[in-house]
Amino acid sequence: MDYKKIGNFIATERKEKKLTQAKLAEKLFVSEKTISKWENGNGVPDTNILPKLCEVFEITLNELLNGERISTENYTLKAEHTLLELQTAKVEKDKMLLMLEIVIGVMSAIILFSFTLFAALFAIKVWLRVLLIIFGFVISFVGFYFALKIEQIAGYYTCKHCGNKFVPTFKQVNLAMHMGRTRYMKCPHCNKKSWCKKVLK
Repeated sequence: MDYKKIGNFIATERKEKKLTQAKLAEKLFVSEKTISKWENGNGVPDTNILPKLCEVFEITLNELLNGERISTENYTLKAEHTLLELQTAKVEKDKMLLMLEIVIGVMSAIILFSFTLFAALFAIKVWLRVLLIIFGFVISFVGFYFALKIEQIAGYYTCKHCGNKFVPTFKQVNLAMHMGRTRYMKCPHCNKKSWCKKVLK
C-alpha cells in the first residue's frame, strides 16, 4: 500500500468535504495529530476506523486503500490488486511475528535457566533462592504465553486430509502435540485429526 498516496487522498477528500483536521478527528473519535499523521503518509487508519472514514467521505474501502476514486469498469481490477497487496503485507507481517516468536521462546528459556542456575550455584539465603526461581518461572511463563499466542495467530495450519487452511484456537495450539511448526489437531472443516502444517498463505 502506498501510504503517501492514501494520505494525499484523505487530505483531498477532507478538503472537498470542507472539514478541518480537527473536525474530521472529532467525527472519527481520534486526535488531530492522528489525522495529520495519515495525511503525511506516516500511517493508515486502523481497521475499526476505516468504515467510518469511508462513510464520512462517501467512498468505498477499495477506493480509500487505493488512494483514488475508481471508475466502475476498473473497480474489479483494483479490488483484486488491493487484495493481493493486503495478502502480501499479511505474509510479511506473519514472517516477522514468527521470527519474534523464536526470539521470545529462546529468551524465555535462557532467563529460566539463568535464574535457576544462579539460585542453585550461589550461596544465598533460601527465601532469596526460592524467589529467584519463582521470578524466573513467572517471566518465562509470560514469554512462552506470548510465543504460543503468536504461533496461534501468525499464518494458518493446513489439514492433511482436506487441505483446509484454518487458524486454531489458543487452547488447540497449547494442548496439541507438535514437532516444530506442525501440530496434531482437529480440522474445523472435516473434523478429522491430522498433523497440520503451518503455512503463511
